Amino acid sequence: MNLVEYKLKVPGELLIFLEKSDKRIEMQRNALLLYPYIHNQTISHGRAAEMLGMNKYDLIRIYEDLGLPYYSMDFSEVEKEIKDFYDLEAGML
Repeated sequence: MNLVEYKLKVPGELLIFLEKSDKRIEMQRNALLLYPYIHNQTISHGRAAEMLGMNKYDLIRIYEDLGLPYYSMDFSEVEKEIKDFYDLEAGML
């Protein structure tokens, strides 16, 4: 992973947090910078992980620790997926 400096406009009150970041916080921040592009499906979790120099599952774990789910289905969608799975298994689809 090639790190470069980039000028970014942020609220002044944010500087105290940016100056005192450790490696873990830095990885979370960089992952969060990529999350909107994952969410709108511009890039995949795998590609974002490559860009961050980590594997996909470590990136997913970072997002999960921050409360950002890997799957974005609501409960009714999950129930339908489970029903479809059992129907498929039973040869009904």
